[in-house]
Amino acid sequence: MQEKRGSPFNRILDRWLGGLLLLLLDVMLIFRRSFKHRTSPNNESILIVCFGAIGDLILLSEALRASVGQKRIYLACSKLNYGVTELYNDVYSGTAVVELRDPLSLYRIAQRFGIGKIFDSTQWANIGPIQVAMAELLSKNLTTTGFETRSTIRNRAYGSVVPHGRHIHEVLNFSNLLSGACVFDSNRQIPALITWLYQQRPMRGSRKLLFHMWPSGNRSCLKAWPVHYWCELIECCRGLGDTIYLSGGPGDIEKTERFIESLGVEGVINIAGRYTLAELSRFISNEIELVVSVNTGILHLAASTGVPVIGLHGGVHPDRWGPLNDQSVSLIPQSGKYGYLHYGFEYPKNDADAYVLDKLPVSQVRETIETQRAGR
Repeated sequence: MQEKRGSPFNRILDRWLGGLLLLLLDVMLIFRRSFKHRTSPNNESILIVCFGAIGDLILLSEALRASVGQKRIYLACSKLNYGVTELYNDVYSGTAVVELRDPLSLYRIAQRFGIGKIFDSTQWANIGPIQVAMAELLSKNLTTTGFETRSTIRNRAYGSVVPHGRHIHEVLNFSNLLSGACVFDSNRQIPALITWLYQQRPMRGSRKLLFHMWPSGNRSCLKAWPVHYWCELIECCRGLGDTIYLSGGPGDIEKTERFIESLGVEGVINIAGRYTLAELSRFISNEIELVVSVNTGILHLAASTGVPVIGLHGGVHPDRWGPLNDQSVSLIPQSGKYGYLHYGFEYPKNDADAYVLDKLPVSQVRETIETQRAGR
């Protein structure tokens, strides 16, 4: 139901059909739990469920690195974010793709890995609790935990819930989920949680910059910085002798090429679709001095390498979804309504009211690049 990100039909299907299915599952779970003799799981194997976007899985995996301990951790994710798993072979003992249209898919994965506990990181969609509820119904001794939201029918699908906070970064929400309680309540706690991303390191002077222009997901155009702003920034950076790499997915190859042709300048290289996520991570880590990106999965991928990142935020508030490392900076528009997204779909109905990134000027980004370089 969530396989194609940004699909209005899938969103409606998940909300209404998914809601009815969840209601039925809730009733069945009430009876099952009433007559079920509660015992501790026979094993310590944990299954993490992530149906979110690439950025969700990156932040979730970073949170896991801080709390994994000696337990065996497995991952069940969607086809869309599976490419991230290669980055975290040290975190997960095994990974599997969930067939979202098969309600028994997660149950089969739990049986294959011998899972005793499931943590579902799904924040709003019904597909997560549906799959988790089916797994609990069919398993003899399985405990489940998910996020507590305003949706009562979602909350009842889990054996236990942890409140999902609106005013803390998502990496802290994921950490609270994995802890089974609200341990973290302030973004000031992030550096102590993921210390490896907040260790000071020298900024590379390669004069190779990576720009990620293309947002993804629902109403992605509202997360895009104006194209002519990118043109102006690239011309300025090229004038200083920087080499510019433009990243993107396989679907961005042609429009990135057209954009480069329209610039008519040398030293701008199209790497859209050229690398897997793991290869792109290594390229950024080994070659790139600084990354400028709209708020999308590549923003978090780049930040996870420790390279300085400048995030361009409109509807997405940096306190909730900003890049995490000691050298990253989040920029917001100088006017207009921004940061109104919590889960990712709470856009104003009117696009004119929803779009504010045109109020984040090129001069602000250019000055931030200069400041980052001066501080190295």
